[in-house]
Amino acid sequence: MITGDKVWFDGSLATSKSISVSLMSHGLHYGGGVFEGIRIYDTPRGRSIFRLRDHLCRFIDSAKYLRLNIEYDIDDLYEAVKLVVRANGPNADYIRPIAFYGETPNLSMNPLNIPSHVAIITVHMGSYIGNRQVQDGMDVIISSWEKSSNRTTSSMAKICGNYINLALAKLEATQAGVDEAIMINCNGTVAEGTGENLFIVRNGNVITPDLASGILEGITRDTVMRLAKASDYIVEERPIIRGELMVADEIFMTGTAAEIVPVRTINNVLVADGAPGPVTRHMQKLFHDVVRGRDARFIEWIDLIDDKSAEISDSLETFETES
Repeated sequence: MITGDKVWFDGSLATSKSISVSLMSHGLHYGGGVFEGIRIYDTPRGRSIFRLRDHLCRFIDSAKYLRLNIEYDIDDLYEAVKLVVRANGPNADYIRPIAFYGETPNLSMNPLNIPSHVAIITVHMGSYIGNRQVQDGMDVIISSWEKSSNRTTSSMAKICGNYINLALAKLEATQAGVDEAIMINCNGTVAEGTGENLFIVRNGNVITPDLASGILEGITRDTVMRLAKASDYIVEERPIIRGELMVADEIFMTGTAAEIVPVRTINNVLVADGAPGPVTRHMQKLFHDVVRGRDARFIEWIDLIDDKSAEISDSLETFETES
């Protein structure tokens, strides 16, 4: 994973090495921040960002839970994302906007009146889970860690501090020698993976846990549900009990970073015959075409990155002069 040299920080384009964040940042000590993950794809009309405005809407909504002030509106952030993507060139395929509480004078838990910062970085991520896993399926475990409930935090928001719960499960999966972990919630039903939503297929129906199950309201999840409905599948949002994982015809997981990845085994038990099923393959194909602008039905999700080299050059010259 290669980080782009240029970043957008508090309203200006800068070089990554020039940015410093205080060790007294409230967000660093207490997880008081929010973030997004957004993919860039090549399309017949040029490079594009998939569902950019939807991601930025969730970014701003997530900040509301923390009372975190983001002084930029969606249009400001929309242009800022495109600016930093252009500045980092064709290798950038993943965008990470992040907003967090800045320096605290006394390490108080109370974040009120603490200034906030907003940054946008890009990386070259490639395949998050792995090309083999996307093709043949991944191996997962059911984590011993319980997913944080909606009584303890808002699972709908991409709050930085929420992710330590998921990081513990990911660590457990890694140490077990598998690719991913599935989280069970406080009700004993299925929640999600460490960075993905989950779908099962039973009797031809596409089923995913509902919001009350303690999941992130994933944008890739929403994309898959819409694609499935457009393909005349019955789509259900409801609690999924753990036992249904063992008898599902197919299981796949979705996320901006992961995209769509089949599940091959759970706790060393094959899902069906262990091969990705026809519904999973169909959804992978549909998703592949949609994000690359090859499906006219969903072309509104495509945000093309226009070439504005002069704008980038001017911004960098201004930054270098001020520095």
